[in-house]
Amino acid sequence: MSTAHGPASRVAILLGGGVREALMAQPLLRACEGASVFTSGDALGTLLGLPSVGRAFVFDDSPGELLRLFRRLRAGPITTVVVPFPARFLHLALAYFAGVPRRLMVAGANDWAATERVTAVHGMHPVEANWRLASAAGNRPAPAPGDAPTLHPPEAVRAQAVARWSAFIGGGRRPLVLIPGGGGWSSGRAGQWWPGERFAVVANHATAERVVLLSGVGDERVVRETRAGIAKPTTVLKLADITVDEVAVLSELSLAVIGHDGDALHVAAAAGAVVIAVARRPDIPPMGDRVVALWADNLAQFPARHVVEALFRQARIDSYA
Repeated sequence: MSTAHGPASRVAILLGGGVREALMAQPLLRACEGASVFTSGDALGTLLGLPSVGRAFVFDDSPGELLRLFRRLRAGPITTVVVPFPARFLHLALAYFAGVPRRLMVAGANDWAATERVTAVHGMHPVEANWRLASAAGNRPAPAPGDAPTLHPPEAVRAQAVARWSAFIGGGRRPLVLIPGGGGWSSGRAGQWWPGERFAVVANHATAERVVLLSGVGDERVVRETRAGIAKPTTVLKLADITVDEVAVLSELSLAVIGHDGDALHVAAAAGAVVIAVARRPDIPPMGDRVVALWADNLAQFPARHVVEALFRQARIDSYA
């Protein structure tokens, strides 16, 4: 499957991962006019508002799809392939063995696959690392360093979403959106989560009259646990049933979005919502002017009051903005 618009170029961007990774690669995508972008089906929705993208090809990491991608890179007119950060070993190797003459990536453990390497400072946010890649690979001015990813849903999508969810958005009502699980469209989040009952405590203390829980792949149990503790009208929305743009609209019209590093939280930040990320190393909270990252050494012991205080503090900042 492919979509096309804009002038073609001989640059390919090998975009591994899902929605989260596509948003973090946005500086590179914006700087490479007419590039062919190879991406997952989930991430395709993040590309629709980028006029710089030439053609988008959907692939997954199944052997058949990888072989098809290998053949396209090897036989096509592509002379440069760029692998955004963070890169998967599989995709780096694919670019190398396809024999594309110019291969750009961020310096690291697998940079043997590169012909050109961009240095990134340890601990640098992937958006900033990809801005450095954009400066090296782009054929148009790259976004300024520190520019956060953005999503701008079409007005038609916005109107449909408001009408569809009129029970809890619109008319001045602003729900609190919680992502108690991994919040991914097609891949679950491994490791520790902040307990569902702590999310419920935050919901019960918030000024919002209604709560929306976003449920991604593998999140069913923690979503049920969270909902059981909330003493307010609560709606569960499955990410499988809604688009990236719809999540962006919902987030933008919310009081705040609170959750873990994952697809949905990065979408919320790109939409300009107030975002509180409950994180532990090596999580990558989204970048944005209204993003607050709360770091915990042990999520199981991280108290709800820290999140409640951050929520009220941000509300005060917004009221004076």
